[in-house]
Amino acid sequence: MCIKLNIGDAKLDEIVEAIKENSLSRNNFPRIIVGTGMSASFGVPGMWKLANELENVLSKHKDSNIRALWGAKAKDIKNSGLEDGLKSITPAESVLVEEIKKITAYYILQEEEKLHDDIRKVDSGFARLLLYLRDTCSVNNRVLDIMTPNYDRIIEMICDRLCIGVITGFMGELYRIFNPNILKNPQKFYNIKDNFYVRLFKPHGSINWVRKGDEEFLTNDFSVLSDNSSYIEIITPGSSKYEVGLINNTFRTMIEDFNELISDISRPYSLFIYGYGFNDEHFNTVLFQNENRNMLILSKEVKTDVIKRALKNPHMTVFYEESKKNYIIYKSEKYVIDEALWDINNFANIILG
Repeated sequence: MCIKLNIGDAKLDEIVEAIKENSLSRNNFPRIIVGTGMSASFGVPGMWKLANELENVLSKHKDSNIRALWGAKAKDIKNSGLEDGLKSITPAESVLVEEIKKITAYYILQEEEKLHDDIRKVDSGFARLLLYLRDTCSVNNRVLDIMTPNYDRIIEMICDRLCIGVITGFMGELYRIFNPNILKNPQKFYNIKDNFYVRLFKPHGSINWVRKGDEEFLTNDFSVLSDNSSYIEIITPGSSKYEVGLINNTFRTMIEDFNELISDISRPYSLFIYGYGFNDEHFNTVLFQNENRNMLILSKEVKTDVIKRALKNPHMTVFYEESKKNYIIYKSEKYVIDEALWDINNFANIILG
């Protein structure tokens, strides 16, 4: 039976202080993973809405071969969801993958554009987290590492609002070119001793990356992106995403550099995971390879195997919802609490103060 916690309880105060010290402090500065939970909280369409958009377009596609290929996957997608439903795509069906990529890029680009004013104006819990960490970080390490599989630019817009510089690996002004050395050694390109930066890894691409032939660039010009949406560089759900990630130099650099960071045992750090569904088995292996690292998870839905891990591993703290009740797993004990602390806005109010 779960222990009931209320705001103001001594036990909850103990948990709050432990989180600040073990997961958000200068001595255990976090590396952050942000999943689609944050995108959804700002209104960017998730997998369910994307699946509906793909169905609307592909089921009526002018190419009968593409219609047939999509129709063959439709039942699996309806039963298992978009990610799992597309795992059976084979290299011979690459024409369908390309169509899914084009439709996804255009759809997310257009939907995100409608939300820009709201995203930039809202005082979000994630913005408060960034400010908290900016004021917490060591004077010798003023770079916060964030990885996201999301295609949208919510993190970039929040950083703009807070006047926090973002290191993306791209350098330039209107049409920025990728340089892997920027991600690897940001201190050679930015004044990280005097200024706080977010180093952002996007291993599944971004709706402002364009590749046309041998030319690859980042731009935030909406008209350029709309006109070139067929060339926007993203990795869409399906079995081919790992192969694409290894072939494309930009994707490969993002994946390898962040994996190297979270595999580093030379210095202490924590992992802060927000709104991430743990659907990437390859990446999960890297995440869980060190069971002694402090890990803080905020997500409305958390996979059963992750919950089981947390109940055995005292270094994992999890805030989540199950059967319309809110729970905390802390030091392998499960607690129920009225407040939805998996919601980063509530988390910021109560944990960060």
